[in-house]
Amino acid sequence: MRASETNLRNLLEGCKQFQIPIFQRSYAWGKEKWQVLWTDLMSIYSGEIEGSHFIGSIVTQAISGTADGISPFIVIDGQQRLVTLTILLATLRHHLQKEKKTQDADELFELYLINKFKPNDDRYKVFPSQHDCQVYQSIINSKNKRNISPKEGKIYDAYKFFEAKLKKPFDDEADRTIESAKIKSIILERLTLVDITSEEKDNVYLIFESLNNKGQELTQTDLIRNYIFMQLKLPTQEKEKIYQTKWLPLENQFKDNKGEKYIDELTKAFWFYLRKDNESIAEKGIYQALKNKIDKSENDIQTELEDLIRFVNYYQRLNFEDREQEPKLRQWFQRLIRLDFKTCQVFLLNIYRDYEDSRLSLEDFEKILC
Repeated sequence: MRASETNLRNLLEGCKQFQIPIFQRSYAWGKEKWQVLWTDLMSIYSGEIEGSHFIGSIVTQAISGTADGISPFIVIDGQQRLVTLTILLATLRHHLQKEKKTQDADELFELYLINKFKPNDDRYKVFPSQHDCQVYQSIINSKNKRNISPKEGKIYDAYKFFEAKLKKPFDDEADRTIESAKIKSIILERLTLVDITSEEKDNVYLIFESLNNKGQELTQTDLIRNYIFMQLKLPTQEKEKIYQTKWLPLENQFKDNKGEKYIDELTKAFWFYLRKDNESIAEKGIYQALKNKIDKSENDIQTELEDLIRFVNYYQRLNFEDREQEPKLRQWFQRLIRLDFKTCQVFLLNIYRDYEDSRLSLEDFEKILC
């Protein structure tokens, strides 16, 4: 593992690609974070900050290069920062196009946003997870706002924010414009980062966990998902298949039933799963408890994932009325939901396992429920 101070110009130059793993959370920064970045830029621009300004770290894992010369890096931490900075560069490129500064616009595009002579997905310096890929690529490829599609999502909101700031950079000086060449130089050269690059043999999750300060920035569900998929010792394509066929459908089922609050409900399902073996687990310690359980298990990580998903599906059947297919059980579960009688559900998870494994009949299950 090596760590070095760098700037955005050095980070993005050359035939590189920073890949956001599919299991990482979607782009999540909002106006407050964008405003902090813009305020820092304007402080450098106006001379309030001299020299360079540190904006954080990027943690990557180097993987074997491709046959056509791409140097790929898996982004372990810092994806929000990296995506935001490249969206800012793309927005500045559009601003330069409007100013008829075509050469400067082309330089940004060809040196810092794309790998000019590479095909398909290898074309992009930063390759987001599938959640954000379409709008991100559209912003990068478009020469102006008119051609961006779809015009929705947080990445597009970031683009609109920076577009507005480039038009009116100083809130108290509506008629003052910005020197595009100067702001371009500041973004590329005076915003500094610590680039932490690990080798394939390194345990990158220890770095990731430390930098995220035990889940204060990410939800416990984010940490659990990232831990499981980082520990899977499988080729990237196989990891992505497991994510697409196992984990993502689970998240989507919770989202369908709980909307924007689905993360809270999914986290509670993990909590119930951990307590099914009579363990006393604090709700704030779910991630650490699940990590410890997996680390101590004699089973491989894939088996543990299957077990987790199995019991979380039981949790859904107990709590989401449309998930239970057996009418008699569904009637009993609906009654428990109406009574808000959740204290028994930890016990019922084990009972449901016995029922599904044919160690308990439907009739006996009903007797327990009544």
